[in-house]
Amino acid sequence: MRLSLICLVLGLSLTLFLPELPARWLLCLTVLVALSLTVAAGFRFRIFIFPAMVLFGFAYGGWHGYTLMDRLLPVDLEGINLHLSAEIDELPLRREGYASMLMRDLVIEGQPYQGRVRLSWHGAPEVKPGQRWHLTVRLKRPSGFSSPGAMDYEGWLLRQQVIATGYVRDDNPQLLRDGGWMRVDRWRWQLAQFIENHYAGDRAAIYKALLLGDKRDISPRLWDSFNQTGTTHLLVISGLHIGLMALVGWWFARVLALLGVIPLETRPLPKVGALIGLSFALVYAFMAGFSIPAQRALVMLVVALGGILLDLNIKPSTLLLVALTVVVLLDPLAFISNGFWYSFIAVSALLYVFSGAQSTYRIRDRFVRPQVTVFVALAPLLALNLQPVSAFSPLVNLVSIPLVGLLVVPLLFAGVVLAFVLPSLGLLLVDGAGVILDVWISALRWSEGLAIDLPPLSVPNGLALVLAMAGVFLLLTHSGVGVRWLALACFLPWLVPANDPLSEGMAEVAVFDVGQGLATLVCTRNHCLVYDTGDRFSDRFTAAGAVIIPYLRHHPAVSRPDVIVISHNDRDHRGGLDTLLDVFPFSQVYVSEADDYPLPVSLCHDQEEWFWDGVRFRFLSTGANMNSRNDRSCVLQIQAGKHAVLLTGDISTRAEQRLVSRYGDELASQVLVVAHHGSAGSSGNAFLSQVKPTYASISAGYRNRFGHPSPRVRERLGLVEAEILETPLTGTQVFRLGGESLPPPYCHRLQKPGYWSRKPLS
Repeated sequence: MRLSLICLVLGLSLTLFLPELPARWLLCLTVLVALSLTVAAGFRFRIFIFPAMVLFGFAYGGWHGYTLMDRLLPVDLEGINLHLSAEIDELPLRREGYASMLMRDLVIEGQPYQGRVRLSWHGAPEVKPGQRWHLTVRLKRPSGFSSPGAMDYEGWLLRQQVIATGYVRDDNPQLLRDGGWMRVDRWRWQLAQFIENHYAGDRAAIYKALLLGDKRDISPRLWDSFNQTGTTHLLVISGLHIGLMALVGWWFARVLALLGVIPLETRPLPKVGALIGLSFALVYAFMAGFSIPAQRALVMLVVALGGILLDLNIKPSTLLLVALTVVVLLDPLAFISNGFWYSFIAVSALLYVFSGAQSTYRIRDRFVRPQVTVFVALAPLLALNLQPVSAFSPLVNLVSIPLVGLLVVPLLFAGVVLAFVLPSLGLLLVDGAGVILDVWISALRWSEGLAIDLPPLSVPNGLALVLAMAGVFLLLTHSGVGVRWLALACFLPWLVPANDPLSEGMAEVAVFDVGQGLATLVCTRNHCLVYDTGDRFSDRFTAAGAVIIPYLRHHPAVSRPDVIVISHNDRDHRGGLDTLLDVFPFSQVYVSEADDYPLPVSLCHDQEEWFWDGVRFRFLSTGANMNSRNDRSCVLQIQAGKHAVLLTGDISTRAEQRLVSRYGDELASQVLVVAHHGSAGSSGNAFLSQVKPTYASISAGYRNRFGHPSPRVRERLGLVEAEILETPLTGTQVFRLGGESLPPPYCHRLQKPGYWSRKPLS
């Protein structure tokens, strides 16, 4: 049975590596072949059941993918005004004059659609779950940054059943119905209102995270504390919380039994405890809105406790495999979720370490060893995903997990329930939980100074990853098979990767996919420069944090940028500077004009050319008396051997004419990062004739409201026979300059797998 389930899961996972889904007829043929193999296995050849399960899994994953992709918004409805009637789902996020919400039960232009849409609404009235609105909106298909190391936002949206994102346009929305009083999300919203009415700041944010799974209001400073101490998981309702609530339910059953409430003569305590524990876990998942992590944890818990309730004597490893199979059958895209891997790897490691071990009451074995086991198992995965890994976290979690999971959360639940019956007593319990949280957070902040952070790791290749997994296995093995010291050798290919540095005189240029903005990285053999940092989308989210920093951390040859250039002060070019400086605080910053920068800066127009590893860098001046901020942009040319790249900021044709007059044929560059995202007011014919680009890179947002790049710019680029590369269609573009010839660029969106990733229309 176990091998069959493994084959089924393997088949499901195979669809994730496909850039596109196979044809439906091919999936049907796959099912027919699988049925034939199953029949053969039933009669005589039992070994055929294993390839049959692989094929069944592959076909099921493909059909699930088609179901999701068929629901996406039709392309011809993107970017136009649409009449939408829909119901608010889950908890809306409200800021000052702004709301972000998910909507379900969709009717678009009179046509019903399955799935949900994610909308932003500026100037929104008070919105509640269960309300049905008629709105004028503009929508587009799910789209995210496509860059090495960046979050797969498109896959995340698809897992949330989101078929489109967009924003509300009209000033006269119509509230069609204010119902939903029997909806789970309406009750959750009322609890959120109760918390906000009685508490504020970090305490209210943590209460909502622990009770409702809504962590959006936690301040960045507090998140940093949780990240640095390895306690972030305590603020995310997942398997740990669901399991702890089941444990509280089990203890509650034992208390009832001691009080004589449960007749143990007819109701065995293990079954009653399992049933009450499962009920507690269900209530907690209900409060969390049955989020995907909570659903996954419930499946694991139901499978685990089901053996007790049904008197089944099943090995823990088999129960874990059954839970894994059920989870991926319910959601084949669970494989792309980090939480999925964290959950199952942690549980698998605990089962592996403690299977067959004798029960002991020693503190080391009951409390310390599980923490060390989970730390060893998850540290490589956390580091791979650019999460801080502190060697101090097992000790912190040794105290934090029981404190939060077994004391604070039950106190909060008891207080909330009592608050509706005995308000004074209920609020007293909630306040008591708050005092414990305050002490805990103060201790976390104090312990940050004691933490020993492991250095960020580069992305391992296939062999390095396999060896690292073998190293974890050796560390966790009871006896270490006598060769536990080999674990260090297994980690060496990952900890000390074999870099392939650029040769002298070569440069690598990455034009990032950062939406409507610009961010570029230029690397030589021993140095690198960041030109513009993309936009700041909110106080907590910047293009630098989402794209640039992950790329730098995933790049084995880059430790930190030596220079940051801000072409000009528009937010879509300098918005991520603060985020970048928080991580790399000692970088030299060049700007086009002095402004309210958080550190001393140098004016780019005053700098002379310089050389890094045989590559020439120079700023090209458009001259004085340029009234436009855009025209004062820092224009940077990088010359590597016979090839050059020209970075132009947001200059207009007026500044371009100045450059043509001053530099003439020196402007020739094989790669041109097109000015102003392809605006019609830039990239004039005279300028393009001097540059003569082979590749024209345009950094713009997908379906952006400005219509960039302009059709006129496309036409002008066509006249000089430049190949146009748009970041919303190609993802991050990486050029290698300085060789004998200029190779085609690497385009991340075009080359990464994943059928759910938006591909350019042919």
